[in-house]
Formats: sequence, structure tokens, C-alpha cells
Amino acid sequence: MSTMTISNSTSISRPAASVQTAGVLTSIAAFFKRVGNAYERSEAARKEAYLAEAVDLYDLEYRMQRLDRESAQTAAWIKGF
Repeated sequence: MSTMTISNSTSISRPAASVQTAGVLTSIAAFFKRVGNAYERSEAARKEAYLAEAVDLYDLEYRMQRLDRESAQTAAWIKGF
């Protein structure tokens, strides 16, 4: 029968390669987050510009409904994927 000893050490030592890999993954995650934020801002600006081109209230409502339909179609495609 063997016994296991548990130490109460508070510091966890990781190999240097593990720490370096974690830093690279953090950098990659931060990059994709910045790209996603930039895409969201540009998409919002595109929608605002499209709506600003409306010539009257009916055109504005039509454009708003069109954007809603596009959003619904995209959501359905993602959900089905």
C-alpha cells in the first residue's frame, strides 16, 4: 500500500515553455478580440450610413425592416450550422 503526501506549497512552478505558450495564446486571443470589436464598429457604422440615406419615413422603415431581415437570416444560418 502506498501513501501520497500533499504539500502545502503556495507557489506553483511551471516550465518556461508552458508560461511562454500561455503568453502566446493570450496574445492571440487579444488579437481576435480586437478584430471582432473593429468588425462590430464597422458594421454599426455601415448600418447607420445606410439608414441615414433614407429619403423619407417610409424609406427609413423599409431599410430598418431590411436590416432586421438580414439579421434574422444570419442568426438562422448560424443556429442551423
